[in-house]
Amino acid sequence: MLNGKPLLQTQAPLRAAKSIPVLYVEMDGTGVPMVRSETDGRKGKQPDGTSKTREVKLGCLFTQTTTNENGRPVRDPGSTSFVGAIETSEDFGERIEAEAIRRGLFNADRS
Repeated sequence: MLNGKPLLQTQAPLRAAKSIPVLYVEMDGTGVPMVRSETDGRKGKQPDGTSKTREVKLGCLFTQTTTNENGRPVRDPGSTSFVGAIETSEDFGERIEAEAIRRGLFNADRS
């Protein structure tokens, strides 16, 4: 949230002189084993309805400005940043959105 509005519903700041040709934003989630106290009261996939895992969400952002000799995209060295958390999808969406904005989302020609 920014000034009480979802980040992507806010007005984009003025574009900087340097643009980013392509900003990639990737996300995924997977279950990670937890101790019982971390899963108490959570619905799960076990036959008795309990859970043994929690979902961790991971995000990766990087830029691409060049292609290889075959025209395939090449990730810019040193351009990768990561975010991760065990939280709701809505909260994680705001987390990765904020990282994308920090990384230059509004200066990207493509995302």
